[in-house]
Amino acid sequence: MEYWEKIHSQFHLWTSPHIPNEDDVDAFARQLKESKDVLLLGLTEKLLPLATCAIDSNVTHVNEVNGIATKGTWDALPFTETFDAIIGDGCLTVFQGPPALLFDQAMKALKPGGLFILRVFIAPNEKEDLGVVQSAREKMGFHAFKWRVAHCLANPYVAVKDLYTVLSPLCDHPTLEIYKDAHTIYYFPTLEDLPEWDAIHFNDSYELAERCPIITWKKPTQ
Repeated sequence: MEYWEKIHSQFHLWTSPHIPNEDDVDAFARQLKESKDVLLLGLTEKLLPLATCAIDSNVTHVNEVNGIATKGTWDALPFTETFDAIIGDGCLTVFQGPPALLFDQAMKALKPGGLFILRVFIAPNEKEDLGVVQSAREKMGFHAFKWRVAHCLANPYVAVKDLYTVLSPLCDHPTLEIYKDAHTIYYFPTLEDLPEWDAIHFNDSYELAERCPIITWKKPTQ
């Protein structure tokens, strides 16, 4: 079973900060009031009701979302100036290519003046000490702890199998085995690493929400 299929099969075990909560969904929805055509990158369940179209590389998942999803990859979006908005959750972290390419593809697919809205997993500007984070394991939920460890290891990229190596002696969680032999690379930029944005919204209703802002970039009208 491929990496993303394994994650899909266990998605009921994932919680925030890994997945958006209702406050995040509301923040997306407020920005989409004037958007008629909305593309979702991936098939994030809680964001699907906000989209008119979705794109994902896994044909099995696409077939599960009848009528709205199309098979494709984010590094070669098959659209040109089609959408009023493009939305996504954690896309920059999981995109397996140069971050600039994701922005280029989004801007290609947006109409002039369109919005690119992502919940972004950011690392803190000052890197935490791994030992300090590890010693705080019992004070936080597994997924928040995992992300803090990932931020310690990322520079700004980290192989998920390296994340497994650090976490497996400390944690016993059913989702952790997915990382063991994976070749996937995660990207955790700081805010300073990102292109200049037009709007940013921080939630505060779950652990590590301060590292999961919803950021908006607007395509120029000319």
